[in-house]
Amino acid sequence: MKKLYKDRWDKKIAGVCGGIGNYIGIDPSLIRLLFVFLCVLTAFLPFIVIYLVAYLIMPNGPRLYVEIPCKKLYKDLHHKKFFGVLAGLANYSRIDPTIIRIIFIIAMFVTGFFPLFITYIAAGFILPNKPNN
Repeated sequence: MKKLYKDRWDKKIAGVCGGIGNYIGIDPSLIRLLFVFLCVLTAFLPFIVIYLVAYLIMPNGPRLYVEIPCKKLYKDLHHKKFFGVLAGLANYSRIDPTIIRIIFIIAMFVTGFFPLFITYIAAGFILPNKPNN
């Protein structure tokens, strides 16, 4: 049986999003970005409380480093316009970056600009750079 735990190694604050990503089997960066978007969309308080409760009730993960086998989301600095977030999302989803940028602009108008703008800025700091292979 899979267990939900805070990730000791893949964490930005307390490892909650890293643990959820491990449990679901997706890149924890996607969980972090969804969390930031939902925080901004709901005026922060509900999801901050949810995060704190999860931090208190989730046990710590194993002491040994365990890397989950999932596709990783990175910033793409070679095809960037600003931070490389949308180019990285295009690489992750295998869609033309121009299409991702157009969808992002439309979504910004639909959500009232601010939530996605803040999420984009946060993604610039949360997402790692694409490794040079």
